[in-house]
Amino acid sequence: MSRAEIEKIVTLPQVAWAEPGDPRQIVLSSRLRLARNLTGRPFPNRLNDEQAAQLANEIAEKLQSCAADCQWRLLRLDDLLQAEKGVLLEKHLLSRDILQHTPGRMLAVNDAQSLAVMINEEDHLRMQVILPGLNLAAGWQQLTQLDDKLALGLDFAYDDKLGFLTSCPSNLGTGLRASVMLHLPALRLTNKLEGIFRQLPQVGLTVRGVYGEGSQSQSGLYQISNQVTLGYSEDEIISRLQQLVEEIIAQEQQAREWLRQNRLLWLQDRIGRAVGVLANARLLSTDEAMEQISLLRLGLAMGLCSVIGWRELNLMMIGVQTPLLQAAASKELNQVERDEMRANLTRQFLSV
Repeated sequence: MSRAEIEKIVTLPQVAWAEPGDPRQIVLSSRLRLARNLTGRPFPNRLNDEQAAQLANEIAEKLQSCAADCQWRLLRLDDLLQAEKGVLLEKHLLSRDILQHTPGRMLAVNDAQSLAVMINEEDHLRMQVILPGLNLAAGWQQLTQLDDKLALGLDFAYDDKLGFLTSCPSNLGTGLRASVMLHLPALRLTNKLEGIFRQLPQVGLTVRGVYGEGSQSQSGLYQISNQVTLGYSEDEIISRLQQLVEEIIAQEQQAREWLRQNRLLWLQDRIGRAVGVLANARLLSTDEAMEQISLLRLGLAMGLCSVIGWRELNLMMIGVQTPLLQAAASKELNQVERDEMRANLTRQFLSV
């Protein structure tokens, strides 16, 4: 792939989940991922670079023949600059794990960047779909269609008792991980998140940060996903997650209404200050920018301000991340340069 084609994929405007998909503006995105491995092949952590490259080419060929209608663009991670890998991570098209071991690793992504396949990550294939809003059912329909197409050309490792065989036992069974990215600022401001999250493992769910396992939340953003894949059907996994997410949404809405009824002036002040910082600051760290953007999101959702549209706000939230700034600058930036560029970016978004 040419450098121009690579740059087209890692540019900011093309983000599958940036379009507002939830009228309540609580769910940012729904993501579903299937783990698959080929019969008779060592897991990726047992492959040398040559074997990994050979297997990646084989899978890429099947992608282009069995699922050609998706119009795949293939990226070899060895061909990407460090900042470009970071951009794909921010778009949730890559995982942190695959960035640790790039030789022989590939990413296949469709034009809309809603479908992606990581090749030779923890498993031979990690197929995923990501859509805006709470769209688990629609996402599963797309993902299972892709799985069926690839199964025509690839022999997936399967056991009658254990289901699909995966490198990590927690992914045995369906191999399905379904997750929803939620913005829960009101529950955070009213100190109710800990009690809610404490109950999730009891129903087979887990909470993670923005970048998945081992990552931290960024200013009220959380991923809720299923914890177990063995012993449950895909429909059961999706239905349970859908139900629990709807309950959390209802609690977030209640917390927002409580703030409106009991702390409105305080909340308006916090939101107004956030707008002021984002519209006027000359230096902004990532943490400060995300904190103010979280308050701005809350203000827009509650009708307490209207200084920016939802798609632009989503793009701003992604754009302030360091990898995007590095890619836009086409050079390595020091901390002061990043903070200055980040502040320039938020001012530009809010001046439109």
